[in-house]
Amino acid sequence: MSRQYRRKMNFKLAANQPIDISQKMESYHQSNELYRVLVDQAGVGIFVTDWEYRLININSCLCSMFGYAKEELKEKNLLELIVTDSLNNGYDLVSIIKEGKKIIEELWCRRKDNSVFLCELTINILSEGRLQGIARNITKYRQTELALKESVARYQAVVEDQIELIRRFRPDGTLTFLNSAFCKYYGKDMAELLGHNFMELFPAEDRETVKRQIFSLNKDNPVAIAERRFIRSNGEVVWQQWTNRAVFNESGQIVEYQSVGRDITNQKQVEEQLKQSEARYRAIVEDQVELIRRFNTDGTLTFVNGSFGKFIGQPVEEIIGQNFTTFIRADDREEIRRKVYALTPENPVVVTEPRFVDNQGKVHWTQWVNRAILNEHGEIVEYQSVGRDITAQKKAELKIAEAREATERASRVATLAVIGGGIAHEINQPLNAIKVLAETILYLYNSRKEVPREEIIKSVTNISRQVDRIDSIVNHLRSFLKYRQSFDYVPCDINEVVEHSLPLVNNQILSRRIKVIKKLEAVSPVCGCFVRFEEVVLNLLMNAVQALEPYKQEHKEIVISTWVADHKIHLTVRDNGPGIDPEIAQKIFEPFFSTKDASSSMGLGMSIVHSIVMSSNGTIAVANNPGGGACIHITFPSC
Repeated sequence: MSRQYRRKMNFKLAANQPIDISQKMESYHQSNELYRVLVDQAGVGIFVTDWEYRLININSCLCSMFGYAKEELKEKNLLELIVTDSLNNGYDLVSIIKEGKKIIEELWCRRKDNSVFLCELTINILSEGRLQGIARNITKYRQTELALKESVARYQAVVEDQIELIRRFRPDGTLTFLNSAFCKYYGKDMAELLGHNFMELFPAEDRETVKRQIFSLNKDNPVAIAERRFIRSNGEVVWQQWTNRAVFNESGQIVEYQSVGRDITNQKQVEEQLKQSEARYRAIVEDQVELIRRFNTDGTLTFVNGSFGKFIGQPVEEIIGQNFTTFIRADDREEIRRKVYALTPENPVVVTEPRFVDNQGKVHWTQWVNRAILNEHGEIVEYQSVGRDITAQKKAELKIAEAREATERASRVATLAVIGGGIAHEINQPLNAIKVLAETILYLYNSRKEVPREEIIKSVTNISRQVDRIDSIVNHLRSFLKYRQSFDYVPCDINEVVEHSLPLVNNQILSRRIKVIKKLEAVSPVCGCFVRFEEVVLNLLMNAVQALEPYKQEHKEIVISTWVADHKIHLTVRDNGPGIDPEIAQKIFEPFFSTKDASSSMGLGMSIVHSIVMSSNGTIAVANNPGGGACIHITFPSC
């Protein structure tokens, strides 16, 4: 028989139909492959073991369920996957299967990562002692089932333990359920109430209103809240608040009503007392000289007192309904709005000082204490502000600030007088150079010798440079003495500040035979005004010089140090003088405090230093060195 003949043979069936064997085999293979794919993609774990219960055929779901790769899970014994505490049950299970019985069992199984889950195993015995089974992870199902049982038990306990009144009734009004609190409140047994119409519990004159409200509920408006009266047998009238809800079936028809009620008699009494209290409060508020306003979260004014209306110059009725920012100067509005709306339950109060322009164009300064009003859920529902006119105070503060600035300027002039020698020395050097260069040119000219052109240009250029140097020194002094209320804050190099300041006091330092040691490390820029930082360094240096001047010792020194630590720039000025008396250490930053003679010091130097450091968000501290002398330690944040 040829190979081609063996590959394809025709047989005659009873109906004399030929059969193509290769087609049948192909159909069988396709069917088998389809079955294999369906098994592998099944949503449950499917497995087959040999007679020793080793897994020989498994699908992907079983691998995923146990956390193993298919190659790892194959050849594992089925009983190895059962939790140790369940092994005995596992062997009992096998003995039952050997009896030829199909069994469904819930067992705890272990994954590859040692976590456990509850598995439902359905096992059949095949020929030759093999097992075929299906595994389902039912952990979540059982947890959900347990949670549902616990929830039902809790719900039943909660309903029965509620102090609220709970009732259910049919559309015809017949009561079908009541909790214990309801029965106790009405003073009747449950048997006396169930099966009766709930309308019988209301006064006759209220029933039509109750009926109209409850039976108006529908799919679009399934819930309504109402307050109802109930008259006790002793004639006492009590008030209840009911939340009524319509219950619908799957067709959208109302099948029942459920109501939750509570006694609000005390609340009603409190509300009445509150109305009386509000009337008294309103009378007090209206009599206040302070400005009082209340506004919603969108800024709409809901209340202002008479003083507010008088201050604004408009009737109260016209003011209410407007936005509170209407009565704030335009360029202040955004800042005030930002501060007010930044209030939180944790920080419910903020003080603001906006300006107001009246009908005559006069500017008034006002100060407001703004408070956020919270509801019972901690949500902001309104704002209340109490304000006053502080125009006179602001004018006084401005005059004080101007006087302080003038005093500080005088202090700077005094400092300049002290360092005048150093400045003269700085200017004298370029002046001498100019004189020498000019005399050289004149000498060459008078000698009638031929002077090279390049030499003249070089001398004139040098004269120009020395003039520029003098101009720089003079401009520096001008900026130091310049009277300004505000300064531009820019990144400044503290080391450069030190280097610019030292020449101004160099003459005083040298004349007193004081040695200056610089320990300047590379530091980040500090935000502030360069000239004001110079003022800080100059004051500290002059204080150190004055401390060392009367001190009798051979070696006098001042050490200036800068460095970076803890993300801050540090500056210290130390001397080896007598140090600072601890009793006055905390007073040295106070204005007009000085240990020197009143004729030689205004007592403002360290106060000015303190204010400049604070304005750049820095810190300043004073201490004595372990080896003697004082140390001023300043820190700044980097820009």
